[in-house]
Amino acid sequence: MIYRGWGFMTLVTPIAGILLLAYFFPHDGPKGNIPLQQVLLGGGIGAAVNVLLGLWLNRVPRQKGEAAPHHFFFVPMQWAALILVAVCVVTAVLR
Repeated sequence: MIYRGWGFMTLVTPIAGILLLAYFFPHDGPKGNIPLQQVLLGGGIGAAVNVLLGLWLNRVPRQKGEAAPHHFFFVPMQWAALILVAVCVVTAVLR
């Protein structure tokens, strides 16, 4: 499996952040389009929530070499989500 435990939340929380921002703060542009800034903000907030969730879920001590109990693509979910936050920030700065 590509995830273990609650690792699938690494994808769910950024998508939920984007959808919640689109629902509560609709924009006046063409119907069905979401501005890039709103997507980056929603994805970044959702991924930041997932970083905190991953740190909380993976806080149990484990032996050296033992896999994290909650991971996504064999990377602990907080680090995979931190990469998503970094990608959102870099994209926002470069745009």
